[in-house]
Amino acid sequence: MKRVFLFLFLLPFLSLNAQRIVRELEANTDNYADEADSVFSKENEGKGKKVVPNDIRAWVVNDTYGNMTEVPVDTLHHQYQNSNLPEGMNGHYNTLGNLGSPRISRIFIERPDTYDFMFLTPMDQFFRNVDQCLHYNTKSPFMNIAYNTCGGKETGYDHVKATYTNNVGKRINFGGMFDYMYGQGYYANQSTSFMNASAWASYLGEKYDFHTYYQHNFMKMAENGGITDETYITAPETHSGQRSANDIPVRLMNTWNRQENDVFFFNHHYNIGFHKDDPADTTGTKKVFVPVTRIFHTLKLGKYMKNYRQYTKPTDYYTEIYFPADTTQDRVKQFSLKNIVGLSLCEGFNRYAAFGINAYIGHEYKRYSMIDSTVVDGSTYRDMTDTKYNDLFIGGQLIRTQGEKLHFNIDAQFRFAGERVGDFEIKGHTELNFLFMKDTAQVALNAFIKNQTPNYFFRHYHSQFTWYDFDASKEWKARIEAILSSRKTKTTLTAAIENIKNYSYFQNTLKPTLSNGTTYTNLWSPQQYYDMIQVFSLNLRQNFRLGILNLENDITVQTSTHQTVLPLPVLSTYHNLYLDFRIAKVLHTEFGVDLKYFTEYDAPTYSPTLGMFCNQDPDHVVKIGNFPIISVYANFDLKKVRFYIQYYHFNAGTNRYFWAPYYPASPTGLHFGLSWNFYD
Repeated sequence: MKRVFLFLFLLPFLSLNAQRIVRELEANTDNYADEADSVFSKENEGKGKKVVPNDIRAWVVNDTYGNMTEVPVDTLHHQYQNSNLPEGMNGHYNTLGNLGSPRISRIFIERPDTYDFMFLTPMDQFFRNVDQCLHYNTKSPFMNIAYNTCGGKETGYDHVKATYTNNVGKRINFGGMFDYMYGQGYYANQSTSFMNASAWASYLGEKYDFHTYYQHNFMKMAENGGITDETYITAPETHSGQRSANDIPVRLMNTWNRQENDVFFFNHHYNIGFHKDDPADTTGTKKVFVPVTRIFHTLKLGKYMKNYRQYTKPTDYYTEIYFPADTTQDRVKQFSLKNIVGLSLCEGFNRYAAFGINAYIGHEYKRYSMIDSTVVDGSTYRDMTDTKYNDLFIGGQLIRTQGEKLHFNIDAQFRFAGERVGDFEIKGHTELNFLFMKDTAQVALNAFIKNQTPNYFFRHYHSQFTWYDFDASKEWKARIEAILSSRKTKTTLTAAIENIKNYSYFQNTLKPTLSNGTTYTNLWSPQQYYDMIQVFSLNLRQNFRLGILNLENDITVQTSTHQTVLPLPVLSTYHNLYLDFRIAKVLHTEFGVDLKYFTEYDAPTYSPTLGMFCNQDPDHVVKIGNFPIISVYANFDLKKVRFYIQYYHFNAGTNRYFWAPYYPASPTGLHFGLSWNFYD
């Protein structure tokens, strides 16, 4: 608490010196042009003072059709203090506590589909799929450098991210990103070290366009198996000699999970159409190109590897050890190559073309590699084996993006040959905008039906401590979701219901050791629940403002008809109370306190060997939840610069803080972050 009082004591002095701070920061910034296309402002015309235009657009690209969806550029400072937390912006995730560590959303409808290389799924704080990666168009070179940190040399984390993008003319853009996370962690054997190096390019022409993206990921994290006894957190007074979180004993030592991935994506279109007069040109001399038919091709190549290493083997952690004499060096690999060729009838080329139509055929080649056992002269040895599949599939889409009132997107895919023959997916989105209280409100509907084979490594996995070949049935899911939102009332209400048959999950089984009846060894296995499970979810996001005082609320209520198989907390909430004002008229400031809370439930535990979350043994359940995590913060924004200071989890002394069973949240700590944009 001393750091909190120190920060509150210094805040008035920061305000008194705001004019000086502002002047110093503005001395390092460029003036902005009043007109985006102008290189010189009118007031400086003839004086030779250059003004750099700073217009920048960003979008993501659908990894099947190549459709572009515009997204906001990440320059807002609101909630910047939470952008680097492993539990997410609104605290929706269960996590192992450290930066970048595996996590799973407690809000069921927010959980993404499992990646085909399933081990990437819990790493979504760091790993980004191709359709989440940004492309840009800029009027000047753009660079962003961000740095976030907390803790000291032996605790906490550091996160550095640099993004650069530049246009060559109006149509060509290229860029790159370097992202490095290093989290030492507050608890023993918890460190993470992640690196992402990415590059992209795009060309947007009248008749031809393309998008390409490449990323290399290296992700290494220490596995500690959780703390040995939760009373080190819930009742620390019962343990003598404990000085800090790093002194708490953990279950595993010298154990690591490492992933290395390369992903390449290329999508291009050739448009066939005609030219017509530009309606915005009053002279009648300018023509615009109107695409009618589009031919598209998408190529996606992926190379993935996971390696589980253990240099010190515990005698009381694993139930099964399949290669007792070997050094643990469990490795699985996957290679995939996907090609899609399609044809589009474009939306809006005449008044009868009220929507667009896309159709395609595709082929996907996959190769999976993992260890297998061979017996020579009565001895068992490890050997790598490959399994190869070829899938053929077709798909199509109806889409409407133009117009002000009604938009929709209906997408379908069917696999007719290969490993996943018979799999299909039909999903749709529609939104209707209407006038409400002199402002625009929106009703949106999302729905899908899926019948899909669980991924290969859910069905087959061979390693030193976990070995299974599981005959899994296709998993069937159907969901309908309705969203009502109003900017006028600052309200978003979401209701969803989902039915699942053959629900796929991992199960942890504990076995008492012979020497100690209170110590258990672990076994993990895939399971399916063959009856129907129904999940209902209701989320309300309601914000209030009174002058400079703001209150934001994110409240989710959800139920599962089979809590043993699919456990969910009944209530999960986030509240953010803050003052929003300006210092010296230019330093945009938010000063507030936020709270994250969820009700007690049988949360998923974590398997180090798989790197996946799994259900707890029903006979040895450890409940978590029913504890708020409260932080106080100050956010600042000055043109190109965002920065924050946060006193995280200042109520840690009440001692029930777990994000997953035996994985406590980070204790009280001072966090700092800075993001600086450069346009030149």
